[in-house]
Amino acid sequence: EAWQAGIFLPNAELGGLMLDASGGAPGSDLQHAAIRRWTAPRDGVVSIAGQIKHVSMNGDGVRARIVSSRSGEVGAWRVFYTFADATVASLPVKRGDTVDFVVDCAGDDAEDRFLWSPTVTLTSGETAPRASRFREAGIKWSALDDFGGPPEAAARPLTPLEKYAQILLLSNEFAFVD
Repeated sequence: EAWQAGIFLPNAELGGLMLDASGGAPGSDLQHAAIRRWTAPRDGVVSIAGQIKHVSMNGDGVRARIVSSRSGEVGAWRVFYTFADATVASLPVKRGDTVDFVVDCAGDDAEDRFLWSPTVTLTSGETAPRASRFREAGIKWSALDDFGGPPEAAARPLTPLEKYAQILLLSNEFAFVD
């Protein structure tokens, strides 16, 4: 249910670094941030909505940033036992561009649990007459709903010999032996 630095937290080297569907905790220093990444499946414009919240009244809070591989940092927020609307109204993307949601400890890593499950909406860059209704409506990805582990391994394609055996097994002559 979470990506984390090790079996047990805190980890000796990375601290409490972990990421789950609703948020997470950064690592023990500024070099070990909790990062959620979204990759653009096609060209278009994205809007990002979400709220970053630091949940403890102890510690010194966290720093959250949205960083685009094409545009650089597009938003930054510092929260300590409060919340901030972490939104970007419009960000052009090309297929393969990444948008990173980065949270670091902002100094001290004590009590840095945060909640942040952004939603990315991709709309087409096409004009309305050429765009389909599907593209006009946009496609949404929600960190809360779409969080998961590594993708399941795809089934290995059959070899030519295995395909031949499959065809023989499915043939009528093989099924009904006289």
